[in-house]
Amino acid sequence: MNTAQLNYFLSAAKHLSFSEAAKEFYMTQPAISHQISDLEKELGAKLFSRTSRGVVLTKAGELFLEDAKRLLDMESVSRERLRTLDASGTMRLSVAYLASPCKYFLPEVIARFHREYPQVEISLHRLDALGVLSAIEADQFDIYFSLMEDLAHRKNYNIRKIHEDHYCLVCRTDHPCLQNFKIDYDKIATEPFLMFDPERAAYMSRQINQVCRDLNFTPRVVHTYDSMEEILFAVESGLGITILPYKIRDYVKASLAYSPLDSSSTACGIGAAWKKDNTGPAVDWFVSVLNRYLIQMSSE
Repeated sequence: MNTAQLNYFLSAAKHLSFSEAAKEFYMTQPAISHQISDLEKELGAKLFSRTSRGVVLTKAGELFLEDAKRLLDMESVSRERLRTLDASGTMRLSVAYLASPCKYFLPEVIARFHREYPQVEISLHRLDALGVLSAIEADQFDIYFSLMEDLAHRKNYNIRKIHEDHYCLVCRTDHPCLQNFKIDYDKIATEPFLMFDPERAAYMSRQINQVCRDLNFTPRVVHTYDSMEEILFAVESGLGITILPYKIRDYVKASLAYSPLDSSSTACGIGAAWKKDNTGPAVDWFVSVLNRYLIQMSSE
């Protein structure tokens, strides 16, 4: 089986005529018939039934028709990839990201992209929020995943919102605050709180403090950390409690309780940013894979 035979088959299926297919490819009818006959022998199935008026697709032919289209599409995509690679040399894509907020979606998006575009060499750069801001200012990477607040309103960048998340109280599963059906915020205010360093994660720190104001209490902060992973480790170690985006419970494996908070409308958005004038197709390909993934997730 080769692409020429597939094209001859599609033409004959379109016209329901070997003569018309022969005209399309500037060949004789016997030559087209011979090629399709060879294809049928290889597949072990009759694709056409001959009639006095021409030919009609058999059930096997109708089934193979969609497969033939897909095979030719794959061949076309493969050729395009190779042409692009040949024209530009080794293609590279650099991705900067916040680890914890991106863990639930980014690995799968990267895996899908790598399967579709294996010719692109991907480099991953795990940064904190301040690091992402600095990298954008220095134009270091191709695409960035971070807090929407930090990505928004940047000139010359496309912005894509990934998700929005509300905050929750995070503590050990044996913490006394879980003994009551409703959270007692007066008691919570006396507990040791573990928070982000406001210099390393300014936006998240401001957001969490706003949540506390929404709930009319001031947290007793005993220690600050640079990353969400450090905060969660300290909470799991029994050093205090914290407030974090609720979605972390889906992708951080820890023996912790995540309790939704009352009446706070403050939310945390995660998004992607990439330059509008990016050179080369790798970024566009990646964004296309990301969009398809998010559409699939939203429909499930």
